[in-house]
Amino acid sequence: MKKCKSLISGAHNMRDLGGFENRFGKKVKSDMIFRSDDLTAITMEDLDYLSRIPLRTVIDFRSIPEIDHAIDHLPQTVSKYIKLSIDLGNVSEIDLTKIENPDILMMQMYAEIVRKAQEQFKSFFKFLIEKTNTPILYHCTAGKDRTGIATALFLSALMVDKSDIIEDYMQSADCLKKKFGDIVKRYPELESLFTVKEEYLLEAFKVIDNEYDGIENYLVNHLDVNVLALREIYTF
Repeated sequence: MKKCKSLISGAHNMRDLGGFENRFGKKVKSDMIFRSDDLTAITMEDLDYLSRIPLRTVIDFRSIPEIDHAIDHLPQTVSKYIKLSIDLGNVSEIDLTKIENPDILMMQMYAEIVRKAQEQFKSFFKFLIEKTNTPILYHCTAGKDRTGIATALFLSALMVDKSDIIEDYMQSADCLKKKFGDIVKRYPELESLFTVKEEYLLEAFKVIDNEYDGIENYLVNHLDVNVLALREIYTF
């Protein structure tokens, strides 16, 4: 498992997607697109860093109650803040003591995101395809599930190898130890809800393969992704 390398101190799970090499030998450009957890607790130094990128667009996958509970702090360089809420229900109202198998719950959630968040992902890729929106940062609360699937879809569209996609995804396990450490101490049997496991992302890929005839068909025919344009913008 790769060690955590969050780019800012006030977010635990922010990283640049640049540097991945795809099957054609091209690399994903750096300083163009970032994944993260929420930007609620970022510092003045963090804001200065994001301004120097300079960050222009933030896409927020959190539900409206999540957003209202923890408002993002954004640098002045951000001209577009876009809410593409993937609402998984009010997690804060779940009785944690009554969850029998958290791993099954997580795998079911990943499958449902693939099936039910297609409109949000369509919009996500439409914003990505507009060069004037870059550099872009997208996130949810933890930056691991909704953001994890969005990242897997994005890197798949760029033809990055699945093993590299999984390696990036798994980095969140280390990044989020501090963010969720206290709650995991209280409910150690529910640690699965606050981390990532390879089988969760593989469940999303399995649904895509079995129900949507593979990742390329899912991207092109269900999410309307212009993969050639996307590769032109984000790889070199």
